Amino acid sequence: HVAVPDAPPVPSFCRAIRINRFRRAGWDVWVEMARRDEVFAQWSAQYSFCDDACLEVFRIEQGIGRWNREFTEEIIPVEAGLEESSIDYEKGCYIGQEVISRMKISGQRHKKLCGFISLYDVPLEPGMKIFPMGEEQKEVGWITSAVHSKRLGKEIALGYMKRPFYHAPYRLNAINPENREGPAVRVEIADLPFTGQSGID
Repeated sequence: HVAVPDAPPVPSFCRAIRINRFRRAGWDVWVEMARRDEVFAQWSAQYSFCDDACLEVFRIEQGIGRWNREFTEEIIPVEAGLEESSIDYEKGCYIGQEVISRMKISGQRHKKLCGFISLYDVPLEPGMKIFPMGEEQKEVGWITSAVHSKRLGKEIALGYMKRPFYHAPYRLNAINPENREGPAVRVEIADLPFTGQSGID
């Protein structure tokens, strides 16, 4: 995948398809495995390579979910922020349609994929539980993915907040459930993608 708005210089033996894979314009490029290194060498002088660690940071900055993290059997697509990109309300019958249609009609969702920012630059961890300050027995959310973003200069995370807590600016703590006596981490909810917010671009 090449994350640029204009078509990359694709050799004749490749095929490029425009696709918005990371909330921004880009291109999937198909190439024979035998010529992969040839194309990679050609583009390495023009583009920066993003390895797995880089991609993990980038996708969290962009608010993109991942299977077995943000996407599980317990998560409904509407809750994961996939309504605009992946749900067709005009389509015929499919598994789960009734649940999704009810959520659209009611305008309610039990939980919502959110961004989190550590207020004092303390690292966040997947599996941390979110509690309102002073109410450490009332779990209102959880963290699914977390990284340090050098570009934003922040400790950021993705996770879910239960209704109604994703609507209001509650004062929140993230706590490691395996060390409840450990220090809580102050967090605030952030709109997704992180890169679209003023003050942290």
